[in-house]
Amino acid sequence: MQIDKPIKEVLQHIAFECQESGATKWEVLKVLKELEQFEGTEQQIKKKAAEVLEKLNPQAAKTLLSFEKMKVYTTREKLEPFDRGNIIKSLLKETQISRHVAEKIGSEVEDKVKDLKIDYLNTHLIREMVNVKLLEYGHEPIHSEYARIGVPVFEVKRKLQTELYDNPDILKEYNWLNAIPSLSRQMHFEGTIHIFAPEDFSTKMFATSRFLSGPKEDLALQSLKLDRVFSTPATLQAFNFSLASNAKIAKSKIEPELDSCAKIFALTQKRRIATLALFSDLNWQEYSSKKREAVSFANALLQKKSESFEPCVLVDSKYQLKLLTKENLKSITVLSNSKDPMTKFEFGPVVAQKQNMLGLVAINLEKLAEPIIRQERFFEQLEKTLEEIKNLMELKKTILEKRSYIDKKALQESSCAVCFCGLYDVSHALDGSNPQSIAQRIIAACQKHGFAALEMPQKIAYEKFGAADRQEQTQKMLLEISQKQRKFYGFTYKTFSLKETEGLIPECPCIELSVKPDFHSAQ
Repeated sequence: MQIDKPIKEVLQHIAFECQESGATKWEVLKVLKELEQFEGTEQQIKKKAAEVLEKLNPQAAKTLLSFEKMKVYTTREKLEPFDRGNIIKSLLKETQISRHVAEKIGSEVEDKVKDLKIDYLNTHLIREMVNVKLLEYGHEPIHSEYARIGVPVFEVKRKLQTELYDNPDILKEYNWLNAIPSLSRQMHFEGTIHIFAPEDFSTKMFATSRFLSGPKEDLALQSLKLDRVFSTPATLQAFNFSLASNAKIAKSKIEPELDSCAKIFALTQKRRIATLALFSDLNWQEYSSKKREAVSFANALLQKKSESFEPCVLVDSKYQLKLLTKENLKSITVLSNSKDPMTKFEFGPVVAQKQNMLGLVAINLEKLAEPIIRQERFFEQLEKTLEEIKNLMELKKTILEKRSYIDKKALQESSCAVCFCGLYDVSHALDGSNPQSIAQRIIAACQKHGFAALEMPQKIAYEKFGAADRQEQTQKMLLEISQKQRKFYGFTYKTFSLKETEGLIPECPCIELSVKPDFHSAQ
């Protein structure tokens, strides 16, 4: 990552917008000269540019600020410049209107948007404005084709007060408009942060990990019940002890029992994490006498590769791996409880003192660092971002406290998590000679706010931010930071031998052992 390249891109974009606003080349050069020594986020740089231009050319400055107002919150969850061409394309695609009328309406809607001070200009509002124009010009049949069928905000609020309303499309729109603060919304659409499951912000907690007991039918029903009020599938904690807690099952009957269990859980229509404990813990202490059966179930589940479960092993000592068969030790994910409670959710491993996760927000560290050179300036921005996330999670908790179907004890006993994208690149860019010190400070800043910290899932990082951490380099860097911070950060370490795995168990939260390397230094 190169810090100076994004700065140049920001300045080039500002110079272009200044020219488009009517500023002369001399005025644009004066603005750029003032911005050379200014450090801040892209938004702050643009604001400074408008202040400088105001002294040189007030009319151009006014026009420049109007460009900022004309940013659209799209259905792709991106903040993009208003383009009347999209209105024209949409009308021609969805209706039988002539190109001449479509272009006229597009131009008039653009003029109207320029005049209005709209904090949240989204595609739905633009469609409403187009529909008004269609009616003004007497195109009622065309309006009927182009109209959007939705639910009034009042009706959504009423439903939320009386029941668990579960309509993701409607709720996502409702939350962006009425529940999520404007600054958090803007940061999400700009790609500085990513709020996971925004459709559930005002209706559900994010994740849970539970030890469940009872017959397999009851286990599935309990899981299904939890899935209704959490955004992600419930993690089955010490699932092997849950299965062993039932009547004694002969070793020869374990495989048929697992087949039956998988079929029952398939009805929940979720593939879920199942942690397999190889030690006794307070949560399942009652069934410690069933440890031998629990180990048999663990080995069978690891061998079975069920579509209903994604198994991982939970240990508090490296010696417990000896309880697994040699075949299962060829490819396995190990969670280390050697010092702190560990669990694995759908989105990654978390050092979790609490079994419920209220919310998860990702921070795009590269986006945060783009216009910033000095370390301290970067950490100031990180601190502001973490504060915004903290306020966002407190608001979510306040909203959920009013939901009658939410377990208030579970809500109070919940924590929040932040995942990072670009930890290695940003740490290396800010201090190439000692990147581990930067990584340690970033993780510590998260810990200070009471958040669990983890790596952003690679697939989602690519989809949302167009980037992801380089696994091998990140792993090497993390192995050089303090053991305290390393154990706190939810990162999956790759190993290629049992000996290497055993060596990392005391100090790393999650280890993925594979006999075949699946990443290389060529990344």
